Amino acid sequence: MGRSSLTKRERNVVSLTDVRLPELRAEIADLRERLQNVTEIFNENEQSFKIIAEIALTLQECETVEDLDDAIGGTMIERSADHARFYVEQPEVTWTGSQHIRALGTLNASLCESLSALTSTKCEACRRETYRALLDVNVADPASLAQIPVSHRSLKGVLVVGAEDPDFFANDVGTLFLDFLGATLACSADRILANPGAYSLKRDSLESIS
Repeated sequence: MGRSSLTKRERNVVSLTDVRLPELRAEIADLRERLQNVTEIFNENEQSFKIIAEIALTLQECETVEDLDDAIGGTMIERSADHARFYVEQPEVTWTGSQHIRALGTLNASLCESLSALTSTKCEACRRETYRALLDVNVADPASLAQIPVSHRSLKGVLVVGAEDPDFFANDVGTLFLDFLGATLACSADRILANPGAYSLKRDSLESIS
C-alpha cells in the first residue's frame, strides 16, 4: 500500500529544490549574459586589431615624408577616427608641404608643455578650442582626443588623434592598440625623418629607371 504523505526528510528535499532551482536558473542566465559580453568584446577587439594592423602596415611601407604625411592624414583617419596630427619635438630636419606632421614648437606654450610632458597615452573629452588648436578643425563642443607619445631613438613626438564623438576616446578606453600604433609610427618616423632626402632620392631614382 502506497504512502499518502511525504516523510519529513523528503519534504525538506523538495523544499530545498524549490529554493535552489530559481537560483540556478538565475546563475545560468547571468553566465550566459557574461559569455555574450565576452564574445562582443572579443569581436570588437578583433575588429580594432585589424584596423590597427592595417594602419601599421601602411606606416611600415612609407618611404618618404610625403608617404608618412599621407598615411597619418589618410589611412589613419579613414580607418580609426576623424582627424590626426603628428607633432615632432626638435626635429633633426626641416621639411615643407606636410599637412599632418608639425613641429611641436608651433603650438602655444601651454599645449607644447603639456604634450612634451606626456609619458603615457591619454584619452579624454575636450573643448572645441583645444581640438581646434591641436588639429586645426572646428567641431561641435565637446569632442574627444587621444594623445599618444611617440618615441624611438632620437625621435620624440606626440600623435594626436581626434574624434567629434565625445565618447570615442573616453578616459576609460583601453590604450593597448593606441600604444601599439604609437610604437609603429615611432619606428617609421625615426627612419624617415632622420633623412627624408635620401628616401625621396631613392623613390625618384626608381621611378626614373622604370
